[in-house]
Amino acid sequence: MPAPQVEAAGGVLWRGDPGSPEVALVHRPRYDDWSLPKGKLNAREHPLLGALREIEEETGSTARPGRRLGSLRYLVPEGRKRVRYWACEATGGRFEVNSEVDEIWWAPLAEATARLGQAHDARVLRRFAANTRRTRSIVVVRHASAGDKRAWAGDDADRPLDRKGLAQSVTIGALLTAYGVERAGSADVRRCRETLDPLARAARVDVEVLPTTTAAAFDDDPEKGARTVLDLVTSSSGAVAWCGQREVIPRLAAALSTWLGGTDPRRRAQLGKGGLLVLHLDEASAVTAVERLPAAAS
Repeated sequence: MPAPQVEAAGGVLWRGDPGSPEVALVHRPRYDDWSLPKGKLNAREHPLLGALREIEEETGSTARPGRRLGSLRYLVPEGRKRVRYWACEATGGRFEVNSEVDEIWWAPLAEATARLGQAHDARVLRRFAANTRRTRSIVVVRHASAGDKRAWAGDDADRPLDRKGLAQSVTIGALLTAYGVERAGSADVRRCRETLDPLARAARVDVEVLPTTTAAAFDDDPEKGARTVLDLVTSSSGAVAWCGQREVIPRLAAALSTWLGGTDPRRRAQLGKGGLLVLHLDEASAVTAVERLPAAAS
């Protein structure tokens, strides 16, 4: 299918008890309809960051993203449109009437679904209703772009991010901050540490250097390396991030999934430079969903 001409993103903004949450619908006077908060992406904007921006602009609420709720594709006057959605828990803020939305309505799922009727967004709300559990995230990051190692004369562990990688790291930092990362670890490789620098600065998170997760050490003892990351997860009640090298990621992700139980992430574990693999954990710390995110908009 050809790429859509219009890219947009939004989410199911929810609050309260995950067992019986309230969700937010917005009224758009331009169309005189009710919908989930969503909107067009800015040029080169990451879809998840765009979803969070649109939610805040339309509802006044800041939010923490959870699992992906898929996409809708349909025709609009400008052409083909794709809207990507996430479950997003409200974390603060206050609604004010704005240029696009004149009313917000918080309602139980059944009432909100009924109000949407046959609208496209009703399908997304039904996906959310199938699993409303609160989640926290383990975000596995492949280091951002660091040039061609064949052109680097020094020790490969000292190879820095290039200009593209530095730009990717800013987006990665914003994504990890959005997930609410509280603890972070990195392979003992400069490009991995630099990839997490924006997170460290923005969220004041100390990035722990984990030599056992560096590729050579991980090859020698994969279980020891993976358990080092598992220790970050089990010692935190919030989101956790780790950044490392391509060859480590599939084995590390598979080990975490085996120990924590749930969805096997290996099918999605081949990441491009700066890519993220997000393991969503339920309140029992089992992997309930897995998604792959690029560092740049796609």
